[in-house]
Amino acid sequence: MEQTAKDRALMKALTPETPRQLPSNFPYVTMRRIKAEQHLEESRQRKMAIVTTILVSLAGGAALLYFVGGTLWHTLLRIFEQPDAFALIGPTLFCLLFFALVNHWLSKHFAMTK
Repeated sequence: MEQTAKDRALMKALTPETPRQLPSNFPYVTMRRIKAEQHLEESRQRKMAIVTTILVSLAGGAALLYFVGGTLWHTLLRIFEQPDAFALIGPTLFCLLFFALVNHWLSKHFAMTK
């Protein structure tokens, strides 16, 4: 029986002439690939967490406005009709600035490093 070129190529591929050798840096390259995949997966998870947080926040804000938006609007209008309502803006802004700075300082001071 005569073998075709395709059969001979298949037989040659199935019977290795020399044992295959892995490169000397195979473990290093493999670990780099694994770390790169882990980094990509962590990046994907971080992006998904950010997107999910934004979507949930927007949905919560929309629900809040839908259910109690009218009441909040009328209450704000009544507050600003009073003459001494603007006196609270300064202390409120000062408190917000103070807490923002304390939050920033604490996040820098107690930041977790990898």
